Amino acid sequence: MPSLDTTAISRPRNADSLPGYRLEKLVGMGGMGEVHKATQLSLNRTVAVKLLNPDLAKEADFVARFQKEAAALATLSHPNIVDIVDKGKTDNTYYLVMEFVDGPSLRELMRSPLLTIPESLRMMMEICRGVQYAHTRNVIHRDLKPENILFDQQAGNIAKVTDFGLASFLDDANTRFNLTSTHVSMGTLSYMAPEQRVDAKTADARADIFSLGVILYELLTGEVPLGTFDPPSKHKPELDARLDGIVTRCLKPDPEERYPTVSALMADLEPLAPLTLSQISKPLTFWGRVKRGARRAARIAAQAVAVLLVLSALGVLGVAWLRSGERRPRVMPGAALTADLGPHSTRSLPGRLTKGTERKVVAGDGPDALSLLTAGRPVVSEAKALVFPAVEGQSRVGRAVVDVVDMEGDIALLKADVLAEPPPSTLAVRLRSVLYGPPPDAQAALMLVGSTGRYVALVQHGAGAPLALEWALGERRGTMLGLFSPAGKAHLEMEIDAEGVLRAFVGTDKDRRPIAEPLIIGPAWQKQLGDAPRPAVGCIEGTCRIEGLSYSLRQAPPVAPVAVTPQAPVPRPAQVSVKPVAKPAPPAKRPPAKAPPPKGGKRK
Repeated sequence: MPSLDTTAISRPRNADSLPGYRLEKLVGMGGMGEVHKATQLSLNRTVAVKLLNPDLAKEADFVARFQKEAAALATLSHPNIVDIVDKGKTDNTYYLVMEFVDGPSLRELMRSPLLTIPESLRMMMEICRGVQYAHTRNVIHRDLKPENILFDQQAGNIAKVTDFGLASFLDDANTRFNLTSTHVSMGTLSYMAPEQRVDAKTADARADIFSLGVILYELLTGEVPLGTFDPPSKHKPELDARLDGIVTRCLKPDPEERYPTVSALMADLEPLAPLTLSQISKPLTFWGRVKRGARRAARIAAQAVAVLLVLSALGVLGVAWLRSGERRPRVMPGAALTADLGPHSTRSLPGRLTKGTERKVVAGDGPDALSLLTAGRPVVSEAKALVFPAVEGQSRVGRAVVDVVDMEGDIALLKADVLAEPPPSTLAVRLRSVLYGPPPDAQAALMLVGSTGRYVALVQHGAGAPLALEWALGERRGTMLGLFSPAGKAHLEMEIDAEGVLRAFVGTDKDRRPIAEPLIIGPAWQKQLGDAPRPAVGCIEGTCRIEGLSYSLRQAPPVAPVAVTPQAPVPRPAQVSVKPVAKPAPPAKRPPAKAPPPKGGKRK
C-alpha cells in the first residue's frame, strides 16, 4: 500500500486504542475511513486495519455499510481478493482487520512507462478471476476502479481486489440486499455503469463488467473512455483488433448487450493473454456444485452399505474427531517436502556421473553408484525409475536427494518425467473417505534443494490440475500456478541461466512450453540456496513415479573482449622558425610649445 502523510482528517490515533493490535503507520484514506498498517500482537504478523471515521460512526447508515464490507469479505476466500482477519468496535468507532498487501495499486502501475500490453492483459485476467469468484458467491462489488486493485509483491505481484464497501448481495431467491435507496447512484462516476448512475439498487453483476471494461480501456490506452470513444487500436495500432470488440461489448450502455458473465469476458480475453499466465482452477457453478454433491452422496451411500459394520465400531471415534475440529493444516507442497521428515537413510542407486566442461548426473541407469538420501516414505528403484509406492501407516510425505558433490557451474538444467497417481481404492481408503471426505490429491515434485528450508520446486498435482512453481529463498517465497498438467507422465524441466533467471517447462521438442513466468533469482543464484544445490524428488499422498532424472551444471562461456583496432598516429605539423621582428624605436620627444602672451599685457 502506498504511504500517505498524516493530515488533519487522518489524524494519528492512540496505539492502544484497538485491543490486540498496534497501529504502526497510516497508509491510505477512503470515503469511509482510514487504513493503517498494524501488528496483530497475538500472532506478531502485519495486518491492515480500516477505521471508520468517528463522525461517520455516529450515522447508522454508514455503520451498516462498514459492517456490510466485513460481511462481504468474510464470504470470500480467493487468491485475487483481500482476506478479512477480524472486525470489532471501540468506544469511538468500528474497525475492520484485513491482510496487509505490501505493494502498489493499479493506479500507480498505470503511470509506469514500462507497463507492457502482455503484462496489462495478465493483470486484467487476475482481476477478472477475483470478480468472477465474488459473483459466484452472489457478491457484486459496484466500485471497481484502479485504486481498489492492489498487487501483492511478496506473492509474485498477484492482483487483489479490495474495498467492498459498496457491495451488494443476492440471496438464492435472487432478492437483492443492499443499503442504497431507489433512484440513488453510488460509486465512482468515471467507472460507473449508466444504469448504476441512475439507480444503484437495480444494478446487477453486469455493472461490474462495465467497470472492468473501463479499467481494460485505460490499461490499453492510458485514457478513460468518455462519451463517444475511439477503439483502443486507434490509439495504439500495435494492439490486437480483437481487443476493440471486447472493450466495446463491455462498455455497451444497455446491460443486455454486455457480456452476461465475467467468465464469458475471460473466455474472449484469455487467448490474447500471455502463454506464461499463471492459471488457477475455475470455480464451479451452482449446478456444478449440486451435481458434484449428488455424485458424492451416491458414492457414500454405496460405500456405507459395504462398511456398515466397520462404521458402527468406529462411530465413537469418528464423532470425537468431528467434534474436536481437527484438520490437517494447509502446507505448501515444497515446504512439506523440505521439512524435517525424521532420520535420513542412505542407499546406493545406479547412475551415471559425467565430468568435464559440463558436470552431469543421471539417476536410475549407468555404471556409477550414486548416493541417495531418503526421508519419510520409502522409495524404491524400479526399471530405471524412482518410485514412492502407496503405503499404509507411514508418513504421507517422502523425499529423495541425490547426494552429488563437486558440481560447479552457473548454468543448470534439471529434468525428469513425473507421474502422480491417487492411492488404490482399498477398504481402509474408502472408510476414511466416508468419515473425512475424499483424500487429498497425490503430488509429485522435482526440486533443487540447498540448506534447510531453501528450495525451488516444480509440483504436479495430477492430470488436469495446474502445475506449480514454488520457491523459498530466505525471505523470498511464493508460488506461481501455470499450465495444466497433461494426462499421464509429464516431462518437467527447470533451467537456470548465468543471470539467475529460472524458467520452467513442460513437454519436449515442439511441445515444450513454458509453465509460468520466469522467476528471477539473481546472479550467483547458488548462494540464494545456501548450500550447494542438489537435485531431489518428492511425493505427497498416492503413488509417485520419477523417470529419467537428470541434473547438469556448466560454466557460462567467458565474454570475449571487444577488439580495438589501434589508430595510426596523426602526424604533427612541421615547426617553422620565425625570426623576431625588431620593434620600431619610439618617436623623439618634442619640447612643449610656449603659450602666446596675453593681449594687452606683459609677460611675467
